[in-house]
Amino acid sequence: MRKMNPSSGEAWIGYSLKITQHRLRQRLEAELTGIGVSASQNAVLLAISNNPQISNASLARAAFVTPQSMQGMLVTLERDGFIVRTPHPEHGRIIMTELTEKGKAAAQAGIIAAETVERQMLIGLTDDEARLLGDLLRRCADALEAA
Repeated sequence: MRKMNPSSGEAWIGYSLKITQHRLRQRLEAELTGIGVSASQNAVLLAISNNPQISNASLARAAFVTPQSMQGMLVTLERDGFIVRTPHPEHGRIIMTELTEKGKAAAQAGIIAAETVERQMLIGLTDDEARLLGDLLRRCADALEAA
């Protein structure tokens, strides 16, 4: 394990991750501009497309926002015509959230935008290096969750 020494000029891995995440987010936001959704909204549309009964708390986790922010985001997505929310026919407390045709088109375009940005990010890596990076990042995330 290497010793952390910020004065050495060597970037900490965590700092490098943050820079990469920030630039990734900026590029994704730029790609999504033409679609009319933010990166967080795109994550929500993708999560809804996989499960119309998904809870607001699960949507908040998928978009990395608070449950309170998620409620506002859902109101905006509904107002802008990306989703429709209706009570579940058998369980009145469950709200079904479904994508409209506009929402389905945006989710599909969001997938393409995310793939475009990811390809750009990985352009300097071989396929094996990209797989290894993905594996290493998952292991790092798992180690932090277990702590």
